[in-house]
Amino acid sequence: GSILTGADIADGSISTAKLADTAVSTAKIADDAVTLAKTTGVNPTTEAVVFRLSSDLSGNADPVTNWEIADDAMAGKVGTGITESSGIFSFGSTGIYAIQFTGSAFDASTDDVQINLEIKGSSNGGGAYDSLGQGMTNLHHAAQHTFSISCMADITSTSSSKIKFVVDGNNGSINGNSGTNFTFVTFVRMGDT
Repeated sequence: GSILTGADIADGSISTAKLADTAVSTAKIADDAVTLAKTTGVNPTTEAVVFRLSSDLSGNADPVTNWEIADDAMAGKVGTGITESSGIFSFGSTGIYAIQFTGSAFDASTDDVQINLEIKGSSNGGGAYDSLGQGMTNLHHAAQHTFSISCMADITSTSSSKIKFVVDGNNGSINGNSGTNFTFVTFVRMGDT
């Protein structure tokens, strides 16, 4: 009988149903042949951004305002879906987000000072907020201290899921600057909800 060789088979004449599961190795797949639509278990980062406090904050704030997107020459971001208005953050896509709030606190006097930071989330458009993370620092006699709190938030709705940041118990000050990140918040979308 005749032996069938690769040269005898026309392109496209063997259906994928006729191929064994192990017939095609990773080395045989072109790099540009795999798209996100064909991947499972892969959640690429589609949103990542840093907002910073643009000026110093003295006293309490609920919510903290005066945020700006970090815009230095090498500041990086992914996506455009996280926005802020009057201290309330909204999301252009649902998902699980890692959120970090870093505060740079200082006490300009000789008194002892306590400052509390809090991340709050709402699932009903801002009607009520739950605490997602909280931390505090104590400053003694003209001291400066940087501290962070973080949480994971399940953003289930682009219209009703909101995040805000709160500073209270503040008899000192929080550093803000439009040229560098002293006090800042970071959002990174980690995956699907």
